[in-house]
Amino acid sequence: MPRSGPPGHAPRFTAYSARLPEGTNAFVFAQYACQAPSREAAERGATGLAALFGGPDGPDVVDRGSFLDTAGAHNAVLMAYWYDPASHRRWRESEPVRSVWDGLPAQGAAGYWREESVIPVERNETLHTHRREDYATSGLSQSAAVELPETQVHDYWGAARDRIAASATEKLAPALPVFEPQVPEASETRGRRVTVAVPGNVALIRTAQDWSAATLYRQKYLADVKPVKDRGVDFLAENPGSGCIAARNLMEESVDGATLDRACTIAWFVSLEHLMTWCRSHRTHLDIYASFFQMVGGGEGPLDVAFWHEVSVLPAGSVDAEYVNCDPRTGFLPLSTRHTTTATV
Repeated sequence: MPRSGPPGHAPRFTAYSARLPEGTNAFVFAQYACQAPSREAAERGATGLAALFGGPDGPDVVDRGSFLDTAGAHNAVLMAYWYDPASHRRWRESEPVRSVWDGLPAQGAAGYWREESVIPVERNETLHTHRREDYATSGLSQSAAVELPETQVHDYWGAARDRIAASATEKLAPALPVFEPQVPEASETRGRRVTVAVPGNVALIRTAQDWSAATLYRQKYLADVKPVKDRGVDFLAENPGSGCIAARNLMEESVDGATLDRACTIAWFVSLEHLMTWCRSHRTHLDIYASFFQMVGGGEGPLDVAFWHEVSVLPAGSVDAEYVNCDPRTGFLPLSTRHTTTATV
């Protein structure tokens, strides 16, 4: 039963929550990216990184996308999932991967960054408006081994927390109770390899939209919902006072860099409560919420734009974040300098 849902709650639409194979205790979500002044340069850098993702210990799922960050730089991002953290560890420690990543130049116009998270299953939740067999969306549930049973724990404020098993026994309070981002000087991050010690219980969300198979709701989504969603992500990216450490609005791409009819947002928050406070009370998210229900209330027929999200709360030591020659506003770099170590390469 929902722990915070209203009595007799009946969701207004059908949704599904992913269930990983029995015996899975944790999985890995990693972002590897190239940051450059032009999209072409960023795509070239990401293509070089993508060549590392093969082999027996490579990721189970790889998605690709790009976004323009608040500094005006282009970022081409590879989003990879491993269902076995041991396989990811062998991949990360393999000679080809270590040689290429550790040998990336810390000089020049391009930068590189990676953020890798080992996510305990009990600290993760997902929600899909369509089953995987209806739409081949990207992300955690893309593997055929992942089940998508229907869930009633949605469509009320606090449902995401209720779908995180650990929230029944843990407060998931932030290890960084006061968020005071301090953007470093460019001299501290450009020409350097910077590793950030990420505080415990930060929240990670990846939320996505797929209109590739849509006919009934395609134009409504693109005209009435997507612009509102984009404004909300822009607000988060530009306002760390919201508790959002970093927000990225990505257009997804094929393996060769061609733009797809899919998009996703990846954002880091100081805590789950900061994320949920923005969701339930800030005008930018309330506008997203309203535009979605105005669209689905139109009565044209079954919703044929697929939506899904993944939310995780990461324990201390489970996030590995490293930035090579990056703009000081990238990712976790704006955290207080007491959380960083730097090395000139």
